[in-house]
Amino acid sequence: MRLKKLNIVNFKNIAEAEVAFCAGFNCFIGNNGVGKTNILDAIYQLSMCKSYFNLPDSQ
Repeated sequence: MRLKKLNIVNFKNIAEAEVAFCAGFNCFIGNNGVGKTNILDAIYQLSMCKSYFNLPDSQ
């Protein structure tokens, strides 16, 4: 399966964004704190129905 486009609304520090993906390799480039990791987290949450930041505490 290939992700072609992602629309994000009110997710973490992203008020609204539309990200179009190309076939092949895609790269996020930008200054610190602009939301690059949050885009990846949105994709992860959509695909796995959970956030990778909410890992259970190890015992």
